[in-house]
Amino acid sequence: MNCRIARINRLKKRKDFRRLFEEGTFASNAFIAVHLFPNPENRRRIGFSAGKKLGCAVIRNRCKRRLRECYRINQAVVPLNMDMVIVARRAMVQATWDKVVKAFLDVTRRSLQIAKKKRGE
Repeated sequence: MNCRIARINRLKKRKDFRRLFEEGTFASNAFIAVHLFPNPENRRRIGFSAGKKLGCAVIRNRCKRRLRECYRINQAVVPLNMDMVIVARRAMVQATWDKVVKAFLDVTRRSLQIAKKKRGE
């Protein structure tokens, strides 16, 4: 069973991340920050980020793995025509899995509400 996120659905380029950070809607809590921006294509594109303030590479990669799994399980929450960047925050390093999932769902719902208000829906 292949549980990978398809290459076509991943954000990798710096310009895509920058566009989301500058123009997208933003919501966060202690564990996660989410940036959303609508895309014209009918698919979800996702990117993950963990800054050096989190710790060494092992810790940063662990946080990104947890975020990827959290997204993979709950990707139906995100509409198809959205680009999304999920950023790990320092509190996530010590957080339990249940807290990470709850934080992801909470922040994603809030950022989608903000995006809808911004578009005027």
